[in-house]
Amino acid sequence: MKYLILVVFITTFFSGFSVAQTPFFSVSPKVCVVSEQQGFCDLDLQFKWQLNAYSDVCLYQQEQRLQCWEQQLSGQFNYKARVQVETIYSLINPHTGVLIAKTQVEVQSAHAKKNRRRLRSPWSFF
Repeated sequence: MKYLILVVFITTFFSGFSVAQTPFFSVSPKVCVVSEQQGFCDLDLQFKWQLNAYSDVCLYQQEQRLQCWEQQLSGQFNYKARVQVETIYSLINPHTGVLIAKTQVEVQSAHAKKNRRRLRSPWSFF
């Protein structure tokens, strides 16, 4: 009975406190597959984001500013990109320069490796 009262007290006490959520930021698709003939991908990227509070925010590709919004809590943005290497996209407050969130598009090669790893050491007798 003591423990039940203690659990109810702790639950009630901490229910008034909220844990700060981290901002949500995603890009789709997350992976670009390049072929040997063509060293890049043309992608239609879709960004979605959700902040903790209304804020001015800008979307950057590496160091290049793509789009800005004023006093927004969430949003989405479509962007056509040509990707050759792993590319980082960031949400940044334009007034303070503070990084709010970031995500990336990975680049993978379509051709398989021709080398295989040896299964045993060259000095093995077996």
